[in-house]
Amino acid sequence: MRKFQRTAAAAAGVLAFSGLAVGAAQTAQAAELPYVETQGDAATDCFTAETQREMDMGAGHHVTIVHCERDPQSPGTMLVFYRS
Repeated sequence: MRKFQRTAAAAAGVLAFSGLAVGAAQTAQAAELPYVETQGDAATDCFTAETQREMDMGAGHHVTIVHCERDPQSPGTMLVFYRS
């Protein structure tokens, strides 16, 4: 039983570390992309149809939303990083 618990704890640690690495990679990648500041919550409003529609209308063509971050300077605002 203890061996199983150690294995489960090690697996959880690997998953947590890989999640952090993916988050860091997205942030580094997003830093090189153009972005738009808009109203919304980055955690819930990033990949919605409404946000996609607003981004497409603003650009004048279809864009791909890559990543969203909360704007630290303005509560209730998010930065939407995109690819043309």
